[in-house]
Amino acid sequence: MVFSSFNFLFLFLPVTLAGFYFFGRKSEHWAASWLLLASLAFYVSWNLNYLPILAASIFGNYLAYRGILRAEEAHKKRWLILAVAGNLLLLGYFKYANFFIQTVNDITGAGIHPLDVLLPIGISFFSFTQIALLVDARHGKAETVSLWRYALFASYFPYIVAGPVLNHKDMLPQFADVRNYLVTANNLAVGLTLFAFGLAKKVLIADNLVPVVSTAFAADNPQLMAAWVGMLAYSFQIYFDFSGYSDMAIGVSRMLGFQIPFNFDSPYKAANVSEFWTRWHISLSRFLRNYLYFPLGGNRQGQFKRYRNLMLTMLLGGLWHGSNWTFVIWGGLHGLYLCIQHGWQTLRSEGRGTPSRAVFYFNRVLTFVAVLVAWAFFRAHDVPSAMDVLSGLAGLNGLAAGADIGARELAMVGVSAFIAILMPNTNQIFLYFDNRFPDAQAAFSLLRLQWRPSLTWALVTGVVLTIGLLNMERTADFIYAQF
Repeated sequence: MVFSSFNFLFLFLPVTLAGFYFFGRKSEHWAASWLLLASLAFYVSWNLNYLPILAASIFGNYLAYRGILRAEEAHKKRWLILAVAGNLLLLGYFKYANFFIQTVNDITGAGIHPLDVLLPIGISFFSFTQIALLVDARHGKAETVSLWRYALFASYFPYIVAGPVLNHKDMLPQFADVRNYLVTANNLAVGLTLFAFGLAKKVLIADNLVPVVSTAFAADNPQLMAAWVGMLAYSFQIYFDFSGYSDMAIGVSRMLGFQIPFNFDSPYKAANVSEFWTRWHISLSRFLRNYLYFPLGGNRQGQFKRYRNLMLTMLLGGLWHGSNWTFVIWGGLHGLYLCIQHGWQTLRSEGRGTPSRAVFYFNRVLTFVAVLVAWAFFRAHDVPSAMDVLSGLAGLNGLAAGADIGARELAMVGVSAFIAILMPNTNQIFLYFDNRFPDAQAAFSLLRLQWRPSLTWALVTGVVLTIGLLNMERTADFIYAQF
């Protein structure tokens, strides 16, 4: 059951809101219990066999969490190592076991049969969410919480399928606040508007780009125009697909009274790759920075180790996305981009001041092209396919215009680019939201729009939601749900 489905919108969500409203008027404990049951039901709607895996993860991590809090200082590290190893083993078996077997077969020709493994949806998200809590507990940055509330935090249905990666410092205090268990008109209005915008991103933009991408790559070895149109379309498809999901998740959570931190801030407006990662999948970027890059040493141990840590962080970030060498290469490219960027910034004089407007826009275009090139590996099924696309981008497969790429395909790419690069993003429209990411960059836009509880915004939301509903029958799966 996905957010962009009739079952979710006209059955699950109304029942969940009604039950939450009913129990919230009686008791915070009953409302939290209802929300936990709803979250588990949402997860089970994908596959009943997923539930024991999620339950084992929650219960095992909670025991480790309590063990870390209660243990003497000398034993806290042992608990943490044991718990993190358990999470990585869970991920390793379900997500990477067949990848390892296939790699061994490719190298040695061993012919080992792959395992019959069912990949639980969202396993990367609920595993990383709990690992962050365990690490913070080890360093005295987390407090005791009941199993019931911990389970709600780990299984909270708006995030569990495709993120964002939740941080306990953002969510657990909200779950402990009795005031958040009362449904309010303001929360419903804000949440519904966010959901409508997210749904529009998904079904009106991202899903309409799917046939453009398919058309551009219908044949092997795409030629120049097909490769560029295809990769531009895919770049905008994955952005609107994932940011649309995030907006819907934030909107659903806000209807319930809880604020999930925003996850996107116009990433294609970035002027360098570091800035791109402060705008794209912000929750994962913060996780990788705080729980991988910094523990590795960050930039505190000299330039060589800084570059090493950047590369390791991005390689592992790429592997997190999927069990395929294409994802590793995608992460490695971003690691290489970051190393080149920081190396260039180190070499150039620091006293040169602010770059000119021309240099700034050149940097934005260069950053976007670099990200687009890396997306070729993210999209491809294997490395040779990605190399065929890169050859097409370089014009090595021929310069033909491509008979199947017409005005509609070009128009869809143009409209998507206009919205992504020149229009305000969701965060700018909802400026009064708590800024959970104070280091996020301000994004340029041609217009200034700000949401208000007014008749105008109610009409806009109604129109956008209606158009989205009318286009839901042909909705495609969310790209990030597979991770």
